[in-house]
Amino acid sequence: MSGRLRAFRSLPHRLSAGPALKDSDEFDFGPDVLNIGDAGAQFLLGLARSPLVFYPHYKYHLPLPMVLMIENTNHCNADCVMCPRDTLSRKRGFMDLGLFEKIIKEASAEKRKPVTHLHGFGEPLLDKLLPDKIRMAKDHGITRTYIVSNASRLFPETARKIIGAGLDKMKISFYGTDAESYNTTMRHLNFDVTLQNIKDFLRIRREMQSATPRLIVQYLPNETNHARVAEFKALWEPLLDRRAGDTLNVSTLHNYGGGRAYNPMRGKIASVCYFPWTSMSVLWDGRVVTCCMDSNGVQVLGDLNHQTVQEVWNGPVLAGVRKDFANLDYRKYPVCTTCDWVRRR
Repeated sequence: MSGRLRAFRSLPHRLSAGPALKDSDEFDFGPDVLNIGDAGAQFLLGLARSPLVFYPHYKYHLPLPMVLMIENTNHCNADCVMCPRDTLSRKRGFMDLGLFEKIIKEASAEKRKPVTHLHGFGEPLLDKLLPDKIRMAKDHGITRTYIVSNASRLFPETARKIIGAGLDKMKISFYGTDAESYNTTMRHLNFDVTLQNIKDFLRIRREMQSATPRLIVQYLPNETNHARVAEFKALWEPLLDRRAGDTLNVSTLHNYGGGRAYNPMRGKIASVCYFPWTSMSVLWDGRVVTCCMDSNGVQVLGDLNHQTVQEVWNGPVLAGVRKDFANLDYRKYPVCTTCDWVRRR
């Protein structure tokens, strides 16, 4: 058993593929539909436990995904103790700007624009073209853009660029309350540098008189950072601007399908995963996978180098996935059978 896994072992821990709905039909679950700790996600998981009652949700899907997750890179400059990057076997790279533009154009073709995540299994700020990609998404009418970052590269020049490009929201993973706990958990990063980066970002956002991006600072209690939730709140609450919508989030570990399991796989599969009805996850090389938990790109649904977003989203492969998931049949999906989402009650 790896040292990383040992460090976390002791922690507490619908029914038819159907046709697409009209774009005018209201079916919005908010900008954080993919975050397991959010109220919206918990609500959806609650519906999944009673598929007969909520049959219409699983019978229909919108003509394009509500949430578009585009991995701009899978490179990362950190070696966080909980992250299964040591199991990453696929090639590393950055998404080509031409491919990104193609995806954005196709995904924003309908009146309804998707919530667009510009990150994946890597650190998005390593991508020098990230500000251009944010601006391109905004130019195509996308009103909700979002990244998750460790902020180690959020230097003042970068902060000005992403604020100026129009980024709407940024979640920062900050897994420590002092240099010892942070540097031990988020290896290869530096507590003082990252803390100063975030302080500078907040100052620059005020100077630019911008209300965005709204900031979420996230903490993941664990053995290496001593699970100091109170100290984490005491560190950040005086710094954040609540009027701008800045918030704190205390998260929990989840199992990466095919990557690493932290939570015991108890009980049988009991819930329908709603990702195939709501979200599209695109790897940096253009391949579409079942969800962001498929860190190694095992369950491929299509390739946007050769297909359109519409062809993949409304095509036979994803239709088959929806049918299988609606019937709680995950036998063909090894990543899903090792994920704790489908066993949540």
